[in-house]
Amino acid sequence: MKKKEEAKWQKALLIIIMLLVSVSLIGGAAYLYGKSFRDIFTLIVISAAYLGAVIFSLIQSDIYGELHYDNGGHYARFVLVFLFGAAVCCILPSIPESGWAVPSVALALALFSNTVTGIAAYAGLISICVYLASADILVFALCFLTGCIFAILFEKLDDEYRTGIPMFIAMLIYIVSLTAKTVFQNKGALSVEIFIVPIVNVFITYICMLAVLRFYCAAVVDKEKGKYLAINDQEFKLLAKYKTEDRQLYYNAIHTAHFAEKTARMLHMDVDLAKNGGYYHRIIVAECNKKGKTLEEICKKYKFPPKAVQLLQEYNYKNRPIKMRETAAVYIADSVVAALMYLNGKAKEDKSSEDIDYAELVQAIIKRKIDSGVLSRSDISLSDIGDFERIYAGENLYYDFLRRE
Repeated sequence: MKKKEEAKWQKALLIIIMLLVSVSLIGGAAYLYGKSFRDIFTLIVISAAYLGAVIFSLIQSDIYGELHYDNGGHYARFVLVFLFGAAVCCILPSIPESGWAVPSVALALALFSNTVTGIAAYAGLISICVYLASADILVFALCFLTGCIFAILFEKLDDEYRTGIPMFIAMLIYIVSLTAKTVFQNKGALSVEIFIVPIVNVFITYICMLAVLRFYCAAVVDKEKGKYLAINDQEFKLLAKYKTEDRQLYYNAIHTAHFAEKTARMLHMDVDLAKNGGYYHRIIVAECNKKGKTLEEICKKYKFPPKAVQLLQEYNYKNRPIKMRETAAVYIADSVVAALMYLNGKAKEDKSSEDIDYAELVQAIIKRKIDSGVLSRSDISLSDIGDFERIYAGENLYYDFLRRE
């Protein structure tokens, strides 16, 4: 697996290879299964049009940043999975339909692109497979719908990569559907023999699902977490150097990251992403001004994950509205920290010992920021806003720490 993102010419080459190899496989399989030349020509034309739609969906999702994790920089993952799926769907018509263990193909296609592109690619492959086998609509419905369920259930993997419940639900639905289809096709005449192939199918599907998830975790999820582990370390060079160069900026980053991380953890957001935004939302601007480079160039130099770059863009670019919940968490955290640090600094200058009701002050800050409309287009809900206020209202010990700093 390449760590470096693919260049545009590499992406174009991969797409061309995917198109040519897939069409060749489908046309060759149709010939071997005894289809007429007219049917083969029609199938090739339809397949080419379907592949064009899949490629369009992939590229469009890449342009708009809608591919999962860093899939936009690694088309090879999707192309290899697609070609493997195409080969499998060309071979499956030679075995009984009850042995078609294909839902994991849908899962892999969705994970290495996004849900829409993955399901579109899978729908075409399973349609071709059903056509080559001259199977009935019930077979297509079972394969397609269970594949969609597999893709949708694993669309969002949480920070702890918990897959137990989705796996249980997916396999339960698959077993029930396969059993119902087997009983229906045999008109209720039950025997041990009719369940042998479906049982093998279930076992193979489960093993394939485990293999896909394990590979995805190793190649994508763990790699992203490794990046966050490095850049979210307070000793990371981009963050640590501001401890001596600009202590005010450094401590703003530390305190903002604390509040953003706690908010993200309690509201089930991406904790690593929110913490990263808390550390670098202002430091990235200072670094850009110092180096005379763009935000994207600095992020690329220090290998920030795509979502981290998106958060920093939303926070710092006026022409980009705040959309992600994690960006909203960083925005509120920075507003609170900046206000508290200013008041504490002013109190030290004036040598004032006046007590400040921090809980009331923080709630007023949050209300003012919400009323300003800056977060009106974000994904946060009214419930999230109430939770923001409750979280910050319970941080009195940390406010005392800030005051004594």
